[in-house]
Amino acid sequence: MTAPEFDPRVFETPDLRMELATRRLSGPLIPGHHPRRWFGWAVRIPAFVLIGVLLVAPVGWTVHLAIDARPVVAVGCGLAVLCGIADTVVGRTRRWLSMLGLLIVGVVVVAEFGAAGAWAYVRTLGWVLWGVFLVLLALLLAWIGRGPRRAWPPLVLPFGVSAFASGIAFRLMFERGGDAGRLDDVGEYRWLFVVMLGLAFAWTWLGALAGMWRAAILGVEADPVQSRTMHGPDVGGSGRGGFVRRQARRLRNQIRMLHEARKLLHPTLLMLGLIVGVAAARVFDVVLIAVPGPLQPSAESATVHWWYLAGTAGFGDGYAAAYALPLAVLIGLTAWVLQPDMRRYRRPGPETRAPDRDSDRPRLSWRSWLWRLLLLTPVLFPIGWLIWVALRQSRGFGAEGVRWAWSDAALWRSLETTLWVSSLATLVVVTAAVPVAFLLAELAPGQWISRIAVPLVVILTVMPAQLYGGPIRTLLDAWGLSGSRIPLIFVHAAAGLPMAILILRGALLAPPDSPAADALHGLARPATIRRRFLELAGPAIGAVAVLEFIQVWNDFFIGLLIGGVGETPWSRLLWGEARQFHENASHLAAGALLSAILPVVLLLCTWRRWVVPGITGVRQ
Repeated sequence: MTAPEFDPRVFETPDLRMELATRRLSGPLIPGHHPRRWFGWAVRIPAFVLIGVLLVAPVGWTVHLAIDARPVVAVGCGLAVLCGIADTVVGRTRRWLSMLGLLIVGVVVVAEFGAAGAWAYVRTLGWVLWGVFLVLLALLLAWIGRGPRRAWPPLVLPFGVSAFASGIAFRLMFERGGDAGRLDDVGEYRWLFVVMLGLAFAWTWLGALAGMWRAAILGVEADPVQSRTMHGPDVGGSGRGGFVRRQARRLRNQIRMLHEARKLLHPTLLMLGLIVGVAAARVFDVVLIAVPGPLQPSAESATVHWWYLAGTAGFGDGYAAAYALPLAVLIGLTAWVLQPDMRRYRRPGPETRAPDRDSDRPRLSWRSWLWRLLLLTPVLFPIGWLIWVALRQSRGFGAEGVRWAWSDAALWRSLETTLWVSSLATLVVVTAAVPVAFLLAELAPGQWISRIAVPLVVILTVMPAQLYGGPIRTLLDAWGLSGSRIPLIFVHAAAGLPMAILILRGALLAPPDSPAADALHGLARPATIRRRFLELAGPAIGAVAVLEFIQVWNDFFIGLLIGGVGETPWSRLLWGEARQFHENASHLAAGALLSAILPVVLLLCTWRRWVVPGITGVRQ
């Protein structure tokens, strides 16, 4: 066997072959492109079908109904949309066109829907402002308490409890407080329930938001460049001076550092603000279960008001469709204005790891443990109250509520139905979202398809469920499918797909000309691509799966809207028990506790490993 002949013009490695040209090159340059794999487009078809059939088409039908019933509302919402688009395209109007669009929508709501409908929108705006305040308050709390992580797991526990169950707990607590305070006036009870609703929403979100912010802040501190930018030089000179001057100088330094941290964490602020703002605008469960029927008109949100309109006139009614349209425009307009920053959203790399602050701190004293116990009391008190009510009977303490929850076959069937729906919807979301997120991540930010696709995904993320839920319910009733699990699974999957795509896209984005970017574009071996993909998006896939499962498990609105009597989620079963709220208080408390076990355990087990790294990109 002879050795291959050596050619000095050829340089060859296992992955690369270069050959020296022997003559002068001429002709135009032909641009290259990344490898095209048509299989990738095939696996993206399920996501496009789900979004097109269950989101886009029903929204188009709702707009059609709104145009026929209330053309003035449709014209006003169209003008607001044009104002938002022009504001984004021009870019130098200081958002006054968007403010004009919001003003147009407000005038249309007042003129077309009367005082009751307008006040429901005003209360929805109050909910959104309350959600924004909670995001900023969580940032402040995370900045102050960015110490050892041992104190944080109990604070995120309420995030796994559904709004339906928290509404039961807070209604039981506040009604007992109202009886103890001997409140007799209806106006006093109205304000009592307003405060109760705000505290229930804060109890659900504040701890989880603070935990996310803490991880993001520690990720900034772990980066040498960003940490130097955030800390900077001390304000106020040397450490001389009296006690008051030293404390004032320390406070100024902390405020400056917090301001710099807010600028560095601006993309995270937009993401968390978007999530909480959408949750605040869609408030439904806690109002319906926590506020007694006669007092609901004074506390209902726009979603609750739409529910009563559709329940009275039918889900295919044009007036109800027109009432849902301004809410979609308001939320979508806000998302459209924020989407340029969302398109530039890039998380820290997989190598970013928060410093471990538990190992270098001394053992906590009994005073520190007492202080932590006082802080955890508001978090654990509603759960303790549910336990107390579940063990309480008319003649004293007993186990009637626990026995009912343990032996009721209908409750266990509803939990089994919810488990199947949550598991299958999560599986559909993860498998359908990954290919689309991969596509959006490999697109260059300046490409026209990226400029269109990312804003559309953001708008679909914030779309109110009543905008597409009404036509779907009408179609299911006509075809006799409202009592089946299959429509409920696919509607949940379609509703969760846009947010899953955004989270996974943020995880897959890699700096240009980096090994991760090369692997993303297919310029590597299959084993290298798989390894890079799992490094970039592994925690994000886990976070998407956990959050989607918890969201579907805790859902009440879509299950009430889409599901029928044949396949009832647990929340609909407890909603039937809530019609005699005080008589069935022990049953409701026991059922709420039983329904919260699985999502709370899942959240606590995956919070540090998947959820926080998947959302913030910072490993703990």
